[in-house]
Amino acid sequence: MPIVATCSHCHATFEANDRLADKNIRCPKCGEVIRISSGAATPGATTFRGAPAMSRNLMDDAEIPIKDPLADRAAHSLARKKFRRQLMLWSVLLTFVVIIGVGIFIAYEKVQTMKLPVATTSGIHLPPPPLADQLNWETFEGRDDWSIQFPDVPQETTADGTTTVWLDAGPDWGRFLVEVRQESNNDWNNLTGQISVDEAKRNVQSANLLSIADRRSLFATGYQVHRIRLAGDLPMQGAQSAITYKFSVDGATYTILWQGKTSDADSQVVRHFFVSFQRKGAAPLSG
Repeated sequence: MPIVATCSHCHATFEANDRLADKNIRCPKCGEVIRISSGAATPGATTFRGAPAMSRNLMDDAEIPIKDPLADRAAHSLARKKFRRQLMLWSVLLTFVVIIGVGIFIAYEKVQTMKLPVATTSGIHLPPPPLADQLNWETFEGRDDWSIQFPDVPQETTADGTTTVWLDAGPDWGRFLVEVRQESNNDWNNLTGQISVDEAKRNVQSANLLSIADRRSLFATGYQVHRIRLAGDLPMQGAQSAITYKFSVDGATYTILWQGKTSDADSQVVRHFFVSFQRKGAAPLSG
């Protein structure tokens, strides 16, 4: 039969199922934990009915669970460990994605530096030479079906299977040179092919005072075009640069070189010199 219990906190009196005797429950009025005594009195005239914290029917049906602080701390610790594992997993994943992204970007930049624009056909139409009112541009027709434009009358020398065409335009525009050697350097055309420092500085005046500032490869059909830029300070001349394009094809090695003041390295005159080079109707330096 029901027993009457009194809350030791709010002093409310209420009925409870006798199977809750000697057990801890929450007061249906104030919610505090109390213990039901087995020797509690039988129902009296004054009892608490209609509790806001717990209905009488629920009290009659089951024991009210008591919160366990140790279990709560264990649950919180487990949740924190799970969160840390997830955070670490996402951090590793994000790092992996960033590394892959950086690798793709570097590979793309490398491919871009090695790409060569499509060579033009024999019907190439060069734009008018820059500073035509100041410079007398001449087209030099070389052996093996190649040609290039110089800003004045070029001079040619030959020796030991080598053809060298050069023009010293003085302090205003620098030194222009084309060298064709009847020798093959097929190792230049490997994917990782490199040119030695001595070859990079070949035909460069005061080369021992200049160092390689930049080098890259431009791929064409069947061969590579190597671009090397040297820079340094020369006594009485100041900052000087040398830009060289080299490639080896059909048993011949080509060197197209300009050397002069660093401030003129990116001028339209120097660019037109390189762009005007044609071999068998193609312009491999037009990029």
